[in-house]
Amino acid sequence: MTFIIQGLNSHELMSVERLFKESDVKKIQPIAPTRSTDESEKPQSVNRNDNPDKKRPSAMQERTGAAAYHATDELPRTAIILHADQIMTSSVVTLSLRQTVSDALDIYQKNTFRHLPVVGDANRLVGIVSDRDILHYVGGISADYHLQAPNRSDPPVEQLMQSPVLTASSDTDVRYIARLFVDQHIGSMPIVTEGTLVGIVTRSDILSAVMRNFVLELWA
Repeated sequence: MTFIIQGLNSHELMSVERLFKESDVKKIQPIAPTRSTDESEKPQSVNRNDNPDKKRPSAMQERTGAAAYHATDELPRTAIILHADQIMTSSVVTLSLRQTVSDALDIYQKNTFRHLPVVGDANRLVGIVSDRDILHYVGGISADYHLQAPNRSDPPVEQLMQSPVLTASSDTDVRYIARLFVDQHIGSMPIVTEGTLVGIVTRSDILSAVMRNFVLELWA
């Protein structure tokens, strides 16, 4: 499992520890209760409907909050681990450095995806352009959503693309990619092999994987 920051003239390996906060990488440990939890302090169950025939609360419901928290470690765990190459989209629709904003708009009009990787020679990833990048440019909307004069020029996407780009190897655990989507506020992850684009994982791919593998734990 490898994460790489890749751009037009850059290629830097990123460790998991650098991408995630230490508390996110480590398994959360059970917290010791701060007050007594003996039997005399258990809250008494209340029959809110005054129904004498209503069943007593289950054993889990009668446990204190601390005991119930510790009990989660006893729940069965799935062994399913998905890797990026199992859910990624491939082949990938891309843009070259020489293609323009109008080229990108034409592709977005004909498709439903929202991110276009930009590649150089030998399909080497150099950047990425989102539909939001293009619409902001055409509509004259700044990054902080201030309205400006619309842009009528048709520059190459190299001027608008985000670069360098956070990428991952094909054997990367999907759970880490899903967490990065949340933590880094990104919607796609290009998948590369030795710098060459081989696929892309999007939020839709993650959701589809969850639907197909409903026992998948997205974070361990």
